[in-house]
Amino acid sequence: MKIVHTSDWHLGHTLYEHERTAEHVAFLSQLRDIVEEEKPDALLVCGDIYDRTNPSTSVQRMYYKALLDMHEACPEMAIIVTAGNHDSKAMLELGRELWLMAGVRVIGQVERRDGVIDLDRHIIGIDDADGVRKGYVVAVPHIFDQNYPAFEGDTTKEDRRNSFFRALQERVKEVNAEGLPLVMMAHLTVADCNCEGHDPEMIGGINEVPQEELGCVYDYIALGHIHYPQTMKGLHGVARYSGSPVPVNFDETYPHSVSVVTLEHGSAPDIRVIRIHNVKPMLTVPAVPSGFEEALAELENIADDEVCYVRLNIMMDKPMPSDYMERIAQALNGKMAEYCYCKITRPEMDEVADDTAVTYDEFRELSPIDVAQRFYKSKFGTEMPQQMADMIVEAVRRYDEDIDKNF
Repeated sequence: MKIVHTSDWHLGHTLYEHERTAEHVAFLSQLRDIVEEEKPDALLVCGDIYDRTNPSTSVQRMYYKALLDMHEACPEMAIIVTAGNHDSKAMLELGRELWLMAGVRVIGQVERRDGVIDLDRHIIGIDDADGVRKGYVVAVPHIFDQNYPAFEGDTTKEDRRNSFFRALQERVKEVNAEGLPLVMMAHLTVADCNCEGHDPEMIGGINEVPQEELGCVYDYIALGHIHYPQTMKGLHGVARYSGSPVPVNFDETYPHSVSVVTLEHGSAPDIRVIRIHNVKPMLTVPAVPSGFEEALAELENIADDEVCYVRLNIMMDKPMPSDYMERIAQALNGKMAEYCYCKITRPEMDEVADDTAVTYDEFRELSPIDVAQRFYKSKFGTEMPQQMADMIVEAVRRYDEDIDKNF
C-alpha cells in the first residue's frame, strides 16, 4: 500500500496581516502534481486543514477545489481528512456524505451511536481500482484529553485516552484478518518529539502522548500537529510528522515537504520526502542580531524583484529611533519584499534585572512613574530621560483630575 502523508495546511493563515492565498494555492498545486505522479492508494491529511475554526468563504472554496483537484488527478485514490485543533470539527464534517462521491472520507470527531463509540467508523478500508483491499487506515481526529470517550473502569483522562487507543487496536486486529498493512493517522503531540521553530500558541497546550500508547500493530503512524518533519522509531513501529508544507512563522527555517510512504505489513516502511517549493520565503535580515542602522542597510540591499517576507533582526543595545517604522517603509519602497516585524534581542543585563526585581507587595507600593522608570531601565539598560519622566507624571496628573471630575 502506498500513501501520501501531509498535514497542517493552515489554509487562511495570515502573517502579520499579510494574507497568504498565493502560497497555499501554490502548495496545493504541487500536491496535486505529486498525487498524479505517485498514484498512491490513499492521501492522508492529518489535521489543521484550516488556520481558524471559522475560515472565510474564499478559504473554504480553496479547500473544496483542492480536494476535487486531487480526486481528478488520481480518481482511484482514497482521500482521508481528519480534524486538527485549529479546525471546527462540525464544520469540517458538513457534507461528508457528498464527499464520499469524490472518494473523500472526513473524520472530524469521535462518532457515537446510541451513546456507544462507533469504532468501525474510524477504521477505513483502502481498495485499489479493481476493488482489491490493500490495507486499513485508522483515522483519529484531534481530541482534547477531557473529551476521550469513557470506557468501563476508567477514572482519569489518561485512562480514557489509553482505553480509546487500545480499543481501536483490538478492533482493527479483528478486522484485518488478511494481515494487510495498517496505518494510524492522528493529530497530537507525541512525547519527546522535536518542536523546533514551533509557535507555542499553535501547539495549543495539548498534553504529550507516549508513542507506545498509540498501539503496537501499526506499520506506520501518520501524524499531524507538530510542524517540524521528523521520523520517530518507537518500540513497536515508526511514527512520522510530515510537517507543515508552508511555514507559519520565521523560525520554521527547515525544508517543508510531504511524505510518500510504501508499506508492507510487518516490514519497515519505505519513506520518501518530497520537498515543497515555497513561492514566498521568509527572510531574516541580518542573519545575526545587529544594530538598527546595519540591519536597515541590509534591508536596502534586498533586490527589488525578490518576493519574500522580511523581519529585521535587531540587537537593541539602545532605544530604537523614533522614526524607525518610516525608515523601514522607505527602505522597502519599490521592492516586492513585505515587512513583518522586528525581532528584538537585548544584551545580557543580569545586574539590571536584579536591580529592578520587586515582590508583589513592593509593586503595590510603587507609583506609576516608579513602574515606568523600572520598566524602561529593564528594557534599555539605562535610566529614563527626565523629559520622558516629566511627561508621564503630567499624564498621570491629568488622568487623576479627569477621574475626580467624573466622580
